[in-house]
Amino acid sequence: MPSWADPVLSVGIIVLVGLVAPVLVLLIGKALAGSEHPMKRKRFESGNPPVGSGKGFFSMQYYPYLIMFVLAEPYAVFLFIVAMTFNLKPDVSGSLMILGVLALALALRRARKMVEG
Repeated sequence: MPSWADPVLSVGIIVLVGLVAPVLVLLIGKALAGSEHPMKRKRFESGNPPVGSGKGFFSMQYYPYLIMFVLAEPYAVFLFIVAMTFNLKPDVSGSLMILGVLALALALRRARKMVEG
């Protein structure tokens, strides 16, 4: 087997588990969940039943922060795993992580500008 096959196989397994595990968790949760009460889908205000119609269900001003925490942290961990898998020197792996995080920060900045208008 070529010398590059082990690291590529390792990263491939990590990606496969990262894609399959959430789907399995959602399917198992859906199978174990009971029937849903109709009141569960209604909007609540401080724990009280709703009065009138709601203005909106999601505040867009916090969307970039949601993206940051949902995508940036796993992305940084994935970059760290890739750097460790390929046995890169510390300066190369650190540079790879910094470049990846900077690329993600630029993408988040662009997403925030798109959301704001």
